[in-house]
Amino acid sequence: MVRTRRISNVVRAAAALIMVGASHAQAQSSVTLYGIISTSLQYASNSGGNRQYALASGTYQLPRWGLLGRDDLGGGLAAVFRLENGFSITNGSLSQGGRMFGRYAYVGLSDARLGTVTLGRQPDEMSTQMSFSESGNTFGSIGTHIGDNDNMYLTVRLNNSARYMSPSWRGLSFAAQYAFSNADNFAQNRAYSGGTTYQNGPLKMAVAMTEMSGPALAANANGAVDSSNYGLSSPFVKSLNEAAVLQQRIIGAGATYALGTVLFNANYTDVFFNYADASSLRLENAELGISKCLTPALLVGAAYVYTWGKYSTDIKPHYQQVNIGLDYALSVKTDLFAAAIFQRAGGSASYAQIYSLSRSSSHSQTALESGIRVRF
Repeated sequence: MVRTRRISNVVRAAAALIMVGASHAQAQSSVTLYGIISTSLQYASNSGGNRQYALASGTYQLPRWGLLGRDDLGGGLAAVFRLENGFSITNGSLSQGGRMFGRYAYVGLSDARLGTVTLGRQPDEMSTQMSFSESGNTFGSIGTHIGDNDNMYLTVRLNNSARYMSPSWRGLSFAAQYAFSNADNFAQNRAYSGGTTYQNGPLKMAVAMTEMSGPALAANANGAVDSSNYGLSSPFVKSLNEAAVLQQRIIGAGATYALGTVLFNANYTDVFFNYADASSLRLENAELGISKCLTPALLVGAAYVYTWGKYSTDIKPHYQQVNIGLDYALSVKTDLFAAAIFQRAGGSASYAQIYSLSRSSSHSQTALESGIRVRF
């Protein structure tokens, strides 16, 4: 009888240890479901020569849902993954060329001391490192720099990408990635990108660069940059003679500074396009903005963007843009927003074109929006 009790006690103790261990293992692994749903009533003063009234999808932030996972392996090492889908709230269709996980699709390893390596479809460093400094990503709705020519608005993502992200050392971190062409011709539709961010109290600064060789090249649809979003509403992804882009190189710097409830933002980017007809274009973008929390629930902001360029043929377009935004939080996860974007083309530019809209038949274009965003 005594022996039987001892065996029973041992079995119960072992079972308890197994349950504790299983519970501990489960606690160290997690999968988070998250998302954003955003839509607005939109007015465009001149879209293809006509006024336009529409229900627009994701003008504040594009609708998405995703899965973010982490599996702790011990010793500070973890397996990580992210799958993120983009869709239209107005008709339910998939975004990013109909991809199931067109926004993010990567897996990798993360070490608290050594950094994180991820492999898959990922944004470049212009958008990852620099987007915080652009008003279009904070309060300005679709008010990114014309055509998102510097990719700070996350229009283009890199396929076949291997990325390293360092830990943060006293507010300083850096990242670098290479996106393979996945073709016999190693340089045919490949890309590389790098950037660094520094944050100290109210000041945040970043510098970044991206270079794409043969982006969205028809001869290699499986390369680093596909045609699903490359050049979305951009006047610059074809030369003046409609030749394709052979190379796009982007460099930039951005910063924000918080002074109480006031946030100042500034950025500068330099973009170079080399075309298949031997012509080229250099664009420069400069932005200054300010936003303020008038109350804990109400944010207002305004920004000015100036873009100027020069083709190798000495043609010189330039664009001025003003973004005005307002956001009112109904709760932590739900807010109402309104925005006004005005763009004016000058120099040799013959039309204005606010992001995601059809080009204007004149030198100016205005977009007005009011909508709702829900996060989960």
